[in-house]
Amino acid sequence: MADEKTEKLVSALRDSLGANASEEMIASILKTLDKQKVFRYHNENVVSLLSTPGRVLCALMEDNSMTLRSLAIYLNMSETMIDKTVKVLVASGLITKTKVNRQNVYAIHHEAVLRHPDIQHLLGAINLPKQRVDENEVF
Repeated sequence: MADEKTEKLVSALRDSLGANASEEMIASILKTLDKQKVFRYHNENVVSLLSTPGRVLCALMEDNSMTLRSLAIYLNMSETMIDKTVKVLVASGLITKTKVNRQNVYAIHHEAVLRHPDIQHLLGAINLPKQRVDENEVF
């Protein structure tokens, strides 16, 4: 909980809940907000290893009915950036966007994602150490 946004929210929760608010209660509220994609609580790492399209794609894989606003809050990005990124993902054939009752729902094309060169490279890199270990065991 090192970032400034989180500290402000914790302070506001303490003020609104009063003297009876325990640290466990506040942590529970923050985790619930995180699960509902209202607030990103568990992202304590400063470095993101994924690009913007990768982060948006992962978030949509978690919940394909998230709105642009909830994606922006969840990923701590602007709605404009999320909108542009979703358009890029649609244009590249990794997802499709469909309107259902005035809300966008996204379909992930898992085959296209798995065939993507970055994913193939990552899978190859993950399998490399296992192959080396097996080779060393044989010799």
